[in-house]
Amino acid sequence: MKGNAPTLARGVLVMAAILGVTAAAVLTDALRTGVPFSRLTAFDPNEARNLINAFSRAGNQLVAVVFTTVSIAVPLTANMYSLKFLEFFLKDRVNSGMLLLAATVALNTILVQYATKDDFVPMLALNVHFALLSLAFILLFPYLYYLFRFLHPNTLLERLASECTHHLDLAARRPRDLPEHRRHVSESFEHIANIAVRSVDRLDRNTAIESVHMLETLAGRYQAVKPRLPAAWFEAEKELFLSFSSAAVDEANASRSWVEMKLLSQLRQTLGSAVTRMHDVTSAVAKALRRFGLAASVRSDPRLRELTVEYFNTFIRRSLNTRDVRSVFILFDQYRILAEELLADDPELVLEIAYYFAYYGQIARDMQLAFVVEAAAHDLGALVRQAWHAQSPIAARLLESFLRYDGAGALGVAKAQAILGSYFVMTDRGAAAGQVRERLRQLDAQMLDRLGDELLAVRREKYWEVNERRMNMDYVPDAQRERLREFLEALR
Repeated sequence: MKGNAPTLARGVLVMAAILGVTAAAVLTDALRTGVPFSRLTAFDPNEARNLINAFSRAGNQLVAVVFTTVSIAVPLTANMYSLKFLEFFLKDRVNSGMLLLAATVALNTILVQYATKDDFVPMLALNVHFALLSLAFILLFPYLYYLFRFLHPNTLLERLASECTHHLDLAARRPRDLPEHRRHVSESFEHIANIAVRSVDRLDRNTAIESVHMLETLAGRYQAVKPRLPAAWFEAEKELFLSFSSAAVDEANASRSWVEMKLLSQLRQTLGSAVTRMHDVTSAVAKALRRFGLAASVRSDPRLRELTVEYFNTFIRRSLNTRDVRSVFILFDQYRILAEELLADDPELVLEIAYYFAYYGQIARDMQLAFVVEAAAHDLGALVRQAWHAQSPIAARLLESFLRYDGAGALGVAKAQAILGSYFVMTDRGAAAGQVRERLRQLDAQMLDRLGDELLAVRREKYWEVNERRMNMDYVPDAQRERLREFLEALR
């Protein structure tokens, strides 16, 4: 809203200029006809009553425009996104000031008319009323612009974030009303998630994605404030977690992760509404979770690293349950990137992530989701390659985990293994290449020929359709293609 100040100022100046032009025209006519200026501000009782009637009609129109617009637009927007809009509207000084000004103009008209008698004209009150009415009309169109900008859902998101940040700062500086601060922070997360869910229901893609980004922003702000928070802050009430058991809340309190759990559970709600319906939002949630997991404060906290992995697994399970292959593909991509970045920090956790890739690949095989089975294999292969490239201490164990992955004879899984084997040949890792070759010996000659023909036929690095990754999983770089031929020839 702060960025709208120049526009509002210009609107006020334009309306004031219009009033100024009219006043200048009246003064010019008075000079031309020789009417003294004092006559312009003096009225007999009949003139005063006529003027008051004109003020009354104008004031009624002003009040009708302001209150009708507010009474329709504000509840409608609140119903579409969040009832929190009503609270912010009533607290906003500009809104309350304009409503008060309109009501004052209407009431002042009655008072001036009441005070006007046949032998008495309240000139000062009449002139003050004219000034108030003029001010109200000067502010009318700038206010309507302000109101419609205020009703934009991004404004609500910004105010929710500001309120949440305010209570976090208060909890860090003056830890007296911690239960109240915890409640406000928790409710802010919930309201933002509600906006995201309602936006998905209304196919409002931009607002849904902006809601996810706002939750991510608040996660970053909280991590910056967290070291300054008192120990009592981490004793959250169980009423804040209606969907979790008491034991789960106790564990979150003990690990000082209740805020992160609350925030990530709102991402879960958002993803639950977006799968099968709005994959851009799924992508935004997956990226937000990956960036959360790679934040310095999270990478240094084993419990938060585990929490990130648990929510990735939860998101993948939710997508598999709805058979949303595209969402799984999106989540696998961000999950793999997270694992690659954690190789140096927590190699054992990366081994665990590799297990989960294989686990969900097996579930996809049982559900006959062949593409997910193959996507898991390719992402596992890419993770193994990165581990060997980085000379990770778990590289050999990751390779063994990958080779145990059972694709039930899926050609895509064999392709992923062959691509990895050719990488080992190219980097002179003969023993590792031999392990992959041994795993592929179970393929018959016809399957092996088909595998080689299809891999070597792929010349485009980008997939020929647009997808989230913009790459072809079967693509082999030119520098590696000859090594792939050698690898396959050795198999034959």
